[in-house]
Amino acid sequence: MSRTVVLALLVTAAWATLEPRSKDEKKKKAKPVLQSVVERGLVKTEPLYTEITKNHDKYSRSHVGRKMFPGEVLGFVTPWNSHGYDVAKTFGAKFNFISPVWLQIVPTGRGTYKIQGGHDIDAGWVRDVRANGTNTMVVPRLIFEQWSLQHLAQVTSSQAELLHMVQTVVEFFKGEGFDGVVLEIWRQFGGREKPRLHQVIKAISEGMKEAGHLATLLVIPPGVQPFPELFDKHDFKVLQPHVDRFIIMTYDHHHGTGKPGPVGPMDWGLRNILLIMEHEDNDAYRYKLLYGLNFYGADFRGDGQFEAILGPRYIELLKAYKPGQFIWHLKASEHSFEYTEPSGVHKVFYPSLRSLQKRIEAAEKFKIGLAIWEIGQGLDYFYDLF
Repeated sequence: MSRTVVLALLVTAAWATLEPRSKDEKKKKAKPVLQSVVERGLVKTEPLYTEITKNHDKYSRSHVGRKMFPGEVLGFVTPWNSHGYDVAKTFGAKFNFISPVWLQIVPTGRGTYKIQGGHDIDAGWVRDVRANGTNTMVVPRLIFEQWSLQHLAQVTSSQAELLHMVQTVVEFFKGEGFDGVVLEIWRQFGGREKPRLHQVIKAISEGMKEAGHLATLLVIPPGVQPFPELFDKHDFKVLQPHVDRFIIMTYDHHHGTGKPGPVGPMDWGLRNILLIMEHEDNDAYRYKLLYGLNFYGADFRGDGQFEAILGPRYIELLKAYKPGQFIWHLKASEHSFEYTEPSGVHKVFYPSLRSLQKRIEAAEKFKIGLAIWEIGQGLDYFYDLF
């Protein structure tokens, strides 16, 4: 087993530095086949590395237009990983929501607000996604950037300013023809000023509904150790009448522990779901929860650092080091393998067909949905399961 190393790099920072694959390159490599990964016997706890390297780009043509998971599925798409744009079009029928990570709302300093990132919007791609997934809603993420506690206090202390901010959001999203918004505002404030956060989220939700029943989804952080409970069952109770779906970020567990280990262990992820459901009034609304799945992995190095890895890099590592076995971590329901370089032993965690199947089964049992960060980072044959 590899020795304990110190985690020193945020996954989110690593994502921004990873080079996206070109759309043309991916189109050349895609190889649809008749049978699904289940029918080919590829979903197992003891896979061979060659089964992954030879099949990862072979998705079932008969499953492309079929939704296998009965619950809702949201897929994030990032502009720095262009393969996600192709996945959203090819597998559009699998998704209830597609959330491109394009937009930021920024305070201008004069009591007004502006939305940035509009240059990333691709209207033609939005049309293609809707054409391939007739029930797919396009709900771009809107992240609150450069907001301080002072900005939050200011906007919630002035009804006129709050209405102006809401109007800025609603007019932009309605004008672009989107179906709703994914708000990312909670973790920026570290669990502070919750009544003010409730006020902002409720106001935006009401504005979106009045503008034409546009949906409001909210990204919420995990609340089980090693992370503090920033969002709890009481916050869910207050917001659920206003928020259509809650996306729980049940990944990056290894960052919280500061040592090598699973990225999104399933036992921990489900404890986060149960934490919200503990309140008896919340159980009837569990369908609003979307269980977060990571489609990225982590390569823990012997020098105390780690690198976030996407599908292409994972396949490169398998081909280069030809691991003799994978370790199945039972409670976490994740696979890992090890390889050695002069700098030391590496331990690699990355999603597998079996790890995803376990989470899909759990979500179906709990009657909740799924949210994927992010769909361009995975392997094409993953989508046979969804």
